Amino acid sequence: MISLNRRRALMACLVSVGITAGATAGIAGAVADPATLPPTDQGTADPNAPATTATPTPPTLPPLPTPVAPPADNEAEPQQYFGRIQIPAIEVDSPFIDGIRLSTLDYGPGHWPGTAMPGEMGNVVVAGHRTSHNADFRRLDELVPGDEVIFDLDNSDGIPTATVVDPDPYSGVYVYKVAYVEIVGPDAMWIVTQDYRHEATLFACHPPGSTAERIVAHLDLVSVNGEPADVANDVPRPTTTTAAPG
Repeated sequence: MISLNRRRALMACLVSVGITAGATAGIAGAVADPATLPPTDQGTADPNAPATTATPTPPTLPPLPTPVAPPADNEAEPQQYFGRIQIPAIEVDSPFIDGIRLSTLDYGPGHWPGTAMPGEMGNVVVAGHRTSHNADFRRLDELVPGDEVIFDLDNSDGIPTATVVDPDPYSGVYVYKVAYVEIVGPDAMWIVTQDYRHEATLFACHPPGSTAERIVAHLDLVSVNGEPADVANDVPRPTTTTAAPG
């Protein structure tokens, strides 16, 4: 069992990354919908002008997921089991469950509620321990571009305290590949931002045992149930200038 001081430090790691998370509800709205732009002044039509073909109205983009604010406490929460997260390069094969409270992460990496689920449009955000319990994300700093992260939502090897929704709306095997790994500040709430791109984000405290920074691995979806993922229309990933872990 970890000490009270260590648990408080771990709690600070998760809470401080979202201490100003009241702004997350507006993240999805940051992407402009072309269909909502105001019309231009067309003036008075000339009845003698030649007929023209109307320009099709751009399709309305579907809404993006909206991340919930991080928990303000570490009270126990119902645990929903989704499947398993596997990272072969660093020997991770752990339960993938819903929630980011420390009491949930004690059992395995947790899905940030309100962010995209694996395979969905948007950003699948996942938190994990580095120094306590199974320390699932202890070796995030060893990941390199191209390493695979697998979300197996068909795997029923769960944990005794977790439940599975019946009927389970989530299924399939989704493979993401690491795009890059970086170190960010403790208040970098942008890591949960949702955009019109199939991506995922893994994060944990950095360096191990400290809450001074965060280590973040950014992933791109590459396959769904063994077939190439349809990501041709995804918006490009922005260029990063943040330093990689040393």
